[in-house]
Amino acid sequence: MFDLSWVELGFVAAIALLVIGPKDLPKMFKMINQFVTKAKRTINDVKGGFKQLENEIRIVEGTTPESTNWKQLLPDEIRNLPDDFIPGSQHAEYHSNREQQIANKKAEIEQHQTTQLEQNATPTKQEQAQ
Repeated sequence: MFDLSWVELGFVAAIALLVIGPKDLPKMFKMINQFVTKAKRTINDVKGGFKQLENEIRIVEGTTPESTNWKQLLPDEIRNLPDDFIPGSQHAEYHSNREQQIANKKAEIEQHQTTQLEQNATPTKQEQAQ
């Protein structure tokens, strides 16, 4: 990384021990660790921001692959809104009712699928007789 040998690292550690002192050396390492962690987090946030900006620019330009749908980039709460939805046109109670309806429909579908699997798994009377 810094192209230092073990001897050089030992020398730097001895100097740090003398200058900082054995009592404050762990505190210094903790501060350095916090600084490096924050720096990495900031760098990753900036990279993520640039990547998101790049994706948005591709979407606006229309240069995204056809497999990428812009609705897939939206959060789940917004992704399933009806096509004729106008922001601010419907009250919160409507949205909570709609969310409940969606949850009920998903539960019905799951129940239907499990009953279908059970029916396929249980043998019929003719199969049992044979």
